[in-house]
Amino acid sequence: MKHRQVGVNRVGIINPDGHAIGLDIGATAVRAAILAPGTMDGRPSVTVHGIGQVELASGVVVKGEVREPDSLTAALKQLWATHKFECRNVILGMANPQVLVRDLSVPNIDAERRAKALPFQAKEVVALPIEDVVLDFSPLETSADGETLHGLLVATPRRPILAAVNAVERAKLRVARVDLASFGTLRAIAGERLSVEAVIDLGAHLTTIVIHNHGVPRLVRTLARGGDDLTANIADRLSIEPSQAELLKRQGGLDHEDPEVARALVDSLRPLLAEIRTSVGYFRSSRGSAPIERISLTGGGANLRGIATAMSDQIGLPTSVVDPLQHVRNRLASKEVRGAEMGGAPSAVSVGLAMGAAA
Repeated sequence: MKHRQVGVNRVGIINPDGHAIGLDIGATAVRAAILAPGTMDGRPSVTVHGIGQVELASGVVVKGEVREPDSLTAALKQLWATHKFECRNVILGMANPQVLVRDLSVPNIDAERRAKALPFQAKEVVALPIEDVVLDFSPLETSADGETLHGLLVATPRRPILAAVNAVERAKLRVARVDLASFGTLRAIAGERLSVEAVIDLGAHLTTIVIHNHGVPRLVRTLARGGDDLTANIADRLSIEPSQAELLKRQGGLDHEDPEVARALVDSLRPLLAEIRTSVGYFRSSRGSAPIERISLTGGGANLRGIATAMSDQIGLPTSVVDPLQHVRNRLASKEVRGAEMGGAPSAVSVGLAMGAAA
């Protein structure tokens, strides 16, 4: 699966040692995955050579926006120092509720002319002022007569990108590419044997949904809901501190032994499940859409006990939690990788961003 990046600097995506680094800046942690692209049986393949994370204090990153750049820079320096990462060129993932991904058909002209025409075509569907967004077009297929390109328009708010890139570069790292976090998740999680699948990344502040057909994204949504909303709702309903609510959430999940806690969690989860169901329903209603075969979950919120069953019951599709390293060839060969995996360090976003270098 190969998807176009939102933006590119004149920095090599592959580091001099042959490694690609995916960098995921989340609400609770920064995570990096170092992969080496290669081939196996004539197909693109990757091996993992380092993974790690450093936690972020609350408020450093809020719903995909960097609010405290100095703290983020310090965390990145700590991440590189703690794990002794030597590579410096990174692929940065971006997620934001204002990111827009829509189907678009454009004249089949050369890339330079298409880029110049894109702002005029995008202004019909992009709510933000065009000068405030970064635009990209990812071609998917050409019409039968060869006159039209069908693809995806990607519009990303410019300010959050610049803030994140500046904080990363102040940590003495070089941003070689900025890609959508949702595309990274898709690469890491998508099942190779499935035709149509909904890949859902449940984060602390944001939930991303990508429904793909044979690896090609057909619907992309970013919801401004996540695990922290559940914690806040439980704290409010039970009149307890958020830290205690978070602990209760992690201890028993939707199957918590205390019925009041379990009911509070189930009720708090309903708005998120309703939005996911709406997105799935919209895809199902699209003309010519093939049936969705499975929902695959990843992200910190996927660790909530019982969430896969609850989502399957609500949406009517088989649902399971998927390992972010499932497509990495040597994931079981390294004690370091196995240890980090048990600690929750790998993220589908960071792994998938680095996988994109092999596509």
